[in-house]
Amino acid sequence: MKLLRSFLLASVLAIVTLVIYLATHLGAFKSVDISEGNRPAMKMIYKDHTGSYHKIVATIEEVEKWAKENNIPCTESFGEYIDDANKVEEARLRSRGGCIVDAIPANLPEGIQSREIPARKYVVAIFEGSPGIGPLKVYPKAETYMKERQLVMDGSVIEIYVIHSSKTMTTTYLFPLAAPVPSAPTQ
Repeated sequence: MKLLRSFLLASVLAIVTLVIYLATHLGAFKSVDISEGNRPAMKMIYKDHTGSYHKIVATIEEVEKWAKENNIPCTESFGEYIDDANKVEEARLRSRGGCIVDAIPANLPEGIQSREIPARKYVVAIFEGSPGIGPLKVYPKAETYMKERQLVMDGSVIEIYVIHSSKTMTTTYLFPLAAPVPSAPTQ
């Protein structure tokens, strides 16, 4: 009985240690900085992705690989998440993944597309943890920020990924804002 109790205690301690390690490694204890701001236009090369959002990594890596092979700088990767994952079936979720570039390259291969998103106003959330916990940590804080300020989101969320080293990265979340509705003149 004493051996079983010791084994259970060791197991619980191992699980707690693993959970704390993972939470720390993923950034669960890191802060999220949220503000509003105008962002300049962004030129993007990307591939479309359909399906679970957490499976977009291979699509982003495919575009990054093509950019590297063609000497196109890709210091910022991105995922653009078109559908609301709370409303659309996982298998039908649409997204785009690729690189933000200085100039749209000529002669893109089949499957890689380009677009330019015009300058606009966003709620900007910056997080230095894993983008994998963004939906749990960043999105709710951004939604609260917008609700408290009566801001309305208008468009797809864009996540911009910058890898600093094998252990650190920054994700900038852009929540596009609708243009404010002008107040009716008072008489």
